[in-house]
Amino acid sequence: MFVAIYHAGDQENILKALKNLKPAFRVEGDYQIIASDENGTVLVGKYRDSLFVLSERDVEADLEPLERFRVEFGKTEMGRNFDYGRYRLENGMLKIETERNRERIITTIPPLLAEITVAKILISDASIRAEYLTREETKIINKTTEILEGARSLSIAKLEELAFSVSSLKGVFFSAYMRYKDELEEISYRLIRAERLSKKIGSLLYSEIQEMREELEILKYFESSFESTLNGVRDALDTIHLKLESLHRKEDLEMQRKTSSLQAAAAVIEFIAVFYYSLGIWNKYADLSAVPKWITFSLLTSLSILVVIYTEIIGEILTKREFERKFYIVTGMIVLVVFGMFYITLFH
Repeated sequence: MFVAIYHAGDQENILKALKNLKPAFRVEGDYQIIASDENGTVLVGKYRDSLFVLSERDVEADLEPLERFRVEFGKTEMGRNFDYGRYRLENGMLKIETERNRERIITTIPPLLAEITVAKILISDASIRAEYLTREETKIINKTTEILEGARSLSIAKLEELAFSVSSLKGVFFSAYMRYKDELEEISYRLIRAERLSKKIGSLLYSEIQEMREELEILKYFESSFESTLNGVRDALDTIHLKLESLHRKEDLEMQRKTSSLQAAAAVIEFIAVFYYSLGIWNKYADLSAVPKWITFSLLTSLSILVVIYTEIIGEILTKREFERKFYIVTGMIVLVVFGMFYITLFH
């Protein structure tokens, strides 16, 4: 008996390539027979996401299968024991020595071989992906170490550049890791199903399944390592972001201090300018020599201070687009001071 394993998506191409097949709809164990020839010497079955062709002789379907097996019953030397006898699987040749449950074995072998075939392919693919992730893991660890070592001496711009670089690497690494994790889960499910099928026929091929499970455990070790790396990188980035926030806060405080100094200087300059020009204008219209100097000084000082405050209030109004109570209070005070100056001008 020959068994060729294909993807279920190749069903249409397989049915076209194999001649003289007729539709058939019957259940055989865990799978369905969907087509056969008149004599039943060629059968096409479907099991989950796999398609297989059973035949008494090797047939070509013009499409390379995932794996092709030849199954024979007979004397087997140097094989492995199972509950019903002995078997040997080598280079696609499965030879079984048993006198028990042959029909059941023949019925169960196709889905069992399908699960084992796909699991092997996934394990191979996962191994390649693990190598890629290992290389990427080294890159991201080196980059993260560079950031942590230079966190105290590097500038904010350089830290942000390195943090962005690590975040990008982490994103690519995380995507590949999730695909790797999903692949390991799929392998695990397939091995569980393969074990179940194997136990139905006396644990046939159970040793091969356990060998693949050992390979899976190695791949899971890498999964654990990759997850630890992701957690470490995440913690490192959190630390860097806190450092950047601290530096930005320090920079903002310094900027605020400088801004406050400039605002204070501007207020002083504005006060002097208002005082000087107000004195000059007032002196043109009034004889201030006859006015007590403390009155003149008090009014000019009050006016200058109120104008400086008024300037700040106007700025807030333009920003918030609303009038507050202090605007009316200061306006009233300025009016009173100007009225006092006007009164002195008229009566002195």
